[in-house]
Amino acid sequence: MNEGYHSQQVHERRQSQFALVLFLPDDLDKIVTPLRERFDPMYNLVPPHVTIVFPFEYGRPLDELAGLLRAELENEGEILIEMDSIVDFYPSYPVICWSIKPNDKLTNLHYRLYGRLDMAVPHREYRPHITVAREISEHRRVLVKEQIAPYLPKERFVASTADLIMPLHGSKWVSVRTFSFEA
Repeated sequence: MNEGYHSQQVHERRQSQFALVLFLPDDLDKIVTPLRERFDPMYNLVPPHVTIVFPFEYGRPLDELAGLLRAELENEGEILIEMDSIVDFYPSYPVICWSIKPNDKLTNLHYRLYGRLDMAVPHREYRPHITVAREISEHRRVLVKEQIAPYLPKERFVASTADLIMPLHGSKWVSVRTFSFEA
């Protein structure tokens, strides 16, 4: 058997992990990043973001995935994202977040993309958010929320792009494609 052919088959069988996110504009990134540096031990793995499609395995070529996402996103139109209050996902997940106000356009996009990717929705309810702290003990949760809340006013931004991200060698997540909402 040709060695190159075997190597290609192994590569094609490997699953790659991806997620689709909205990165924050610089002014909001500058608010969230110092808080994450203090309260999120994973802050340096991915910049602050709003997740549209949570990390998933995909075994087909990147260009095929990018084409599928581009077809779904290119006429989406900009999405107004409005941040709200501090929330947490305790006790299920030790995460404190800046919540996103209910947003039908973002929610519909989330569910539509899971259907298009032929994947099961990972959570019963889509609750978009920006992670600010994680792995805070249950007894420190309220204290940390009180420390974070004054820094996170009600803000908003218009998302005009989404990024397909993947981890480099299993750690830091980087953008591999940016999709514009051109409608």
